[in-house]
Amino acid sequence: MSQDAADGGGTTDRPACYLHPGRPALLRCSRCEQPVCGEDAIEAPVGYQCPRCAQGGQPVRRMVDVVQHAPVTRVLVGVIAVLFLVTSVVPAVTATFGLRPIVLTPSGVAVLASLAGWYQPSQLAQTIGEPWLLLTSGFLHANLMHVGFNGLLLWQLGHLLEPLLGRGRYVALYTAGLFGGSLGVVLVSWVSTLAGISGIELVGRILGGNPLQLTIGASGAVFGLMGAAMVVLRARGVNPWQTTIGTLVALNLVLTFLIPSISVGGHLGGLLAGVVAGRLLMVDREQAATRRNAVFGLALAMVVASLVLARLTVGAIIG
Repeated sequence: MSQDAADGGGTTDRPACYLHPGRPALLRCSRCEQPVCGEDAIEAPVGYQCPRCAQGGQPVRRMVDVVQHAPVTRVLVGVIAVLFLVTSVVPAVTATFGLRPIVLTPSGVAVLASLAGWYQPSQLAQTIGEPWLLLTSGFLHANLMHVGFNGLLLWQLGHLLEPLLGRGRYVALYTAGLFGGSLGVVLVSWVSTLAGISGIELVGRILGGNPLQLTIGASGAVFGLMGAAMVVLRARGVNPWQTTIGTLVALNLVLTFLIPSISVGGHLGGLLAGVVAGRLLMVDREQAATRRNAVFGLALAMVVASLVLARLTVGAIIG
């Protein structure tokens, strides 16, 4: 992250607000392209404008007022917190609703039931598999550090992105990141199975590539928000790698590969899905509904791809 210049709020890579030179600019006015700080950025029908350009326009809200409201984010954090308390009391919930790629399809359910006596699938699971695990696993966490870290990042990133995108587009973004993370988990397990290395304990600990291995956490969705935040910063004329967001992404990517038992596929899948979804969603309000639906379609496509890969993984296991 760049340091503030000694004689003002700007840096060599990031200009100062043209109305308040002592403050770093967060974005540029969508009308005059002048750099403005967060307190001077006023929401307009398209993007944000400086106070001078916004005079006489349609009713607007200042960015500092908008960012105080993120109801979807608060609900998501609340749900994650409540479910963590539930799983702390009833640990079986985690084992039941965490993601195991092998049981996403009926054939995989039959394979696991034959291999593990502890697995007792329901009649519904035997009929259609357990595709809901692609969703439910994204709301469960292993321990207090896990839920605390993801909850904090979700809270901070959500309060940045939800007011900028609006509730509909924000929900689409979160959904895409969540299912992108799930797809990444299934993809890694398929590749590991094809390569014949999924049964190696080290592979499971580093890559999370065992199709029988349990994966949980909101990390995929959170990485999706980080990817989208970088897209937003780039669109506003700010180099994301010179901000705390870029530092956050880089640090988390390093930790993904250094710390055992972290899902590489889940993190990278969520990040890539967030970047793609963020690019699709950064449009004028007139196109917002169309792009929101396109991102929901992308999320659905990732669900279908996950189920296809799960079936291929089972086929590779049984030969």
